[in-house]
Amino acid sequence: MSKERMKDIAYAAGKLIGIFGLVYVIYKLFQGYTLHDLIEKFSEIKSILLPLIVLNLASLMTGIYAWKMMLVQYSGHHLPYHFAYYFFSKTEIAKYLPGNIFHLVGRQAIASRLHISQKEMGKVSFLHIVLLLVSTVLSTASFALFVPDIPLFIKLVLLLGSVVSIVLVYFIYPSFLFSKKIILSAILTFSIGLQGVLLAWIVVHLTGEASWQLFCKLSAIYIISWLIGFVTPGSSGGLGVREAAFVAITAFLKLDISSDIIVFSVLLTRLVNIVVDALMYLSTYLLELKMKGLHL
Repeated sequence: MSKERMKDIAYAAGKLIGIFGLVYVIYKLFQGYTLHDLIEKFSEIKSILLPLIVLNLASLMTGIYAWKMMLVQYSGHHLPYHFAYYFFSKTEIAKYLPGNIFHLVGRQAIASRLHISQKEMGKVSFLHIVLLLVSTVLSTASFALFVPDIPLFIKLVLLLGSVVSIVLVYFIYPSFLFSKKIILSAILTFSIGLQGVLLAWIVVHLTGEASWQLFCKLSAIYIISWLIGFVTPGSSGGLGVREAAFVAITAFLKLDISSDIIVFSVLLTRLVNIVVDALMYLSTYLLELKMKGLHL
């Protein structure tokens, strides 16, 4: 079987997993809620909806700053933040298209605006992906350390994974200073950690259980679920896969939280993600004039 054929099968499988995952999560949601119940549930979280959007914006804008640092490294030019924000936000929305690669394709197309080659832009995208994976491990480990009832062997595995991740960061693209790659990893770890905080905040708000241990555990589980969605080929923005993974892991760990709250929370987190991605995309039109006047 050719490599192209295997790639096509992997993307198709990832897409199907995402669709089935989304259907499963929605099915679980309507097992616990009627439409009237959902409307009431939304009224319960309306007081924190704006802060959730702001938190997600902070997560993405922090991540964009790390991407900007990578662009500066390879372009050799001073780069205003709004330039990186413009192109990242303009292309990020394309991750929801089938294939989960069109946001990367869009970034390849802007290489000429930065006076860097397609090869160098490819390096930026690859480094960004690797550091996102590394930062996911580091962020999960950071939250897990604060949860006493997580078995010691799992914590040791996460710590070992963190060490391996840092070693990987050292060896990838040696021309890129190791200290800078560590800074980038720290920034992205914080950015991804905010995604876990967002989900945990929703659950804690709905349950009224203000437990630091539960907060950290939910954050860690969501970040692992984010990773599963991220690495699933063909899954558009991890849609369906991330949500199904979170529901499955929480069920496996038998968390003392109603399953309908778990499902509602993870779907609300996805809704906030999509709304913020759309708002950031629309905001790029306000930057059009600034972009036309920018010369690198």
